[in-house]
Amino acid sequence: MDNIPQTPEQPSLALADLVLLLNLIRVTAERGSIKADELSAVGAVHDKLMKFLEASGALNKSVAQTETQAAATTGEN
Repeated sequence: MDNIPQTPEQPSLALADLVLLLNLIRVTAERGSIKADELSAVGAVHDKLMKFLEASGALNKSVAQTETQAAATTGEN
């Protein structure tokens, strides 16, 4: 065997991971798993993530607007 040192894999995040995180926040909120005193912080992260994913092209604007409208209708955010 060769004694070539293995370089550790660098941690990374892809846009798909961030989309998954956005969906996780949405599902968690829909299920009522977020306490009332946590809502504003979670909503702020959700909004920042949504804007970033929109700007990057990972989410198209119509999907983002639909989610925002749904959140407003259900009282989320």
